[in-house]
Amino acid sequence: MGKLLTIAMPCYNVEAYLERGLDSLADERFSDDLEVLIVNDGSTDSTKEIAQRFVDAHPSIFTLIDKENGGHGSGINAGIAHATGKYFRIVDGDDWVNTDNLVLLLERLRTADSDIVVDVKREVDMASMQGDVVFLPEYVETGTELSFSEVCNREDTESCITIHTLTVKTDLLRSSGIAIREHIFYVDYEYIVKATSRADTVTFFPIEIYQYLVGNANQSVAAENWVKRYRHHETVVRELLQFDEENAFSAAIQAYVTRKIQLVINTHYNVLLIFDKDRKQGLARAKAFRTWLHERYPSYAELTDKRYRKALALHYFGVDAAKLGKIMGR
Repeated sequence: MGKLLTIAMPCYNVEAYLERGLDSLADERFSDDLEVLIVNDGSTDSTKEIAQRFVDAHPSIFTLIDKENGGHGSGINAGIAHATGKYFRIVDGDDWVNTDNLVLLLERLRTADSDIVVDVKREVDMASMQGDVVFLPEYVETGTELSFSEVCNREDTESCITIHTLTVKTDLLRSSGIAIREHIFYVDYEYIVKATSRADTVTFFPIEIYQYLVGNANQSVAAENWVKRYRHHETVVRELLQFDEENAFSAAIQAYVTRKIQLVINTHYNVLLIFDKDRKQGLARAKAFRTWLHERYPSYAELTDKRYRKALALHYFGVDAAKLGKIMGR
């Protein structure tokens, strides 16, 4: 192992944003401890050229990995394959970090040895560039190594573990053979479930690191894109169901994995029954998926039937993504 932390930055046509993200990492205080792998995923704009400028200016920090387009999962896989850091995390090419706080996190990582480390993100509105910190729950014990199986099912602890807040031991990722589906969207959730379900220990740090840009209509989580790429999301659902089927977990971790998969199935019903403005099409897709789920994974079908019925009722009442957001207080 070389550096203390590897950051993989998957990039596809992010010329409008990339310099901001790389600037936040181009600090000589990182030279000894940080490796940033800029994974150019077949961009057709000037992403590669921008990345190369930073590699030339800060060769002790930045490395460019230039590859054919394979999607976000491919960028994650390439990052894991090339990482030399003890720890590994992901920063997308259109986001950035709080530089001074990353210095602080690196100081903490020097003495940490947990399988996973969880910190804090800020969600920054694209229009106003104002943001809100998504704090850790008050009951979460910070700065101390904890048993992951003892905290992963406590209230909503797992909700603060996202791709934006998660740092994982590189050896854990490799020894577990973790590989993410390529050529599809929505693999963030797949990565979180696969990486965290292998962890024995976790440490939480109340340090704001990730600056997550939200409000971009082109983001994969925009309602129209959920619908357009519903097959991608369904592929992730099926991948996680198969992952659960093929692996044995302790009772606590199994409960955690089951809940995570239940949530992603619930989301899929929302995409099909509520987000799709073509109500007939969405209904047909939802019924087909539910039939498959009952046949292939009846226990998960039973767990999610209540959400299916709720989404179906909202579907018939004409609730769309915008109205659902208001109902949920967003």
